[in-house]
Amino acid sequence: MPVVTTEMTADLPSPVLRSLHRSGIIGREIPSAVTVLQEGQIRSGPDRRWLRFTAQEEYTVDTPGFVWNAALKIGGLTAGRATDSLEDGRGRMHVRLAGLFTIVDAAGPEMDQGTLMRWLNETMWFPAVWATDVVSWEPIDEHSAIGSVSVGGLSARGEFRFDHDGRLVDFRADRYRDVGSGFEMTPWSTPLIEHDRFEGVELPSYGRAVWILDEGDLEYIRIRVTDVRYSD
Repeated sequence: MPVVTTEMTADLPSPVLRSLHRSGIIGREIPSAVTVLQEGQIRSGPDRRWLRFTAQEEYTVDTPGFVWNAALKIGGLTAGRATDSLEDGRGRMHVRLAGLFTIVDAAGPEMDQGTLMRWLNETMWFPAVWATDVVSWEPIDEHSAIGSVSVGGLSARGEFRFDHDGRLVDFRADRYRDVGSGFEMTPWSTPLIEHDRFEGVELPSYGRAVWILDEGDLEYIRIRVTDVRYSD
């Protein structure tokens, strides 16, 4: 696997470079595949109950892609399965309850954009890719930069926000939201609360995802990372 060198990072915006130095990425190999194990809570709306979940997510790095497989829990028992994926530039979300009822099976241009945006956001768990030509950067200021990614004719861009020590603390973008009768482009945020070391690299370990709505923010998922594994 290639290694992240100081030459590769020379033209990065200053907060991105500061983050890579803090995390310990410089001098490390760039993985081609990543596995992230998670646990957390998820809900489908402001008045819906929180469901606990455990999940495993597999990423490809050179060509952006992922498959997220989650087991939804009620009272400690598996009540359903959820899969979110980006493969060959196509996104799909599938949710099945009790092994019998499909309650979500979504695909199409909006899902393509949403899943590519998710991949860009979740490069937080394999930030070595920030030093490659897979992600393009535009500087904003000392604490934020715009990252962009493209797959074929599909593209996504969002603002990465860092604290003064170089920790990634938020990601903000406009992303399609399922509103029942269709999709709406909606401001989206993933505030990050805790960081830990995995594979010898400091990475975000606990965060949330929030739709920013006129009637108030809608927090719909809370995720804790329990393990990160890099491979070639």
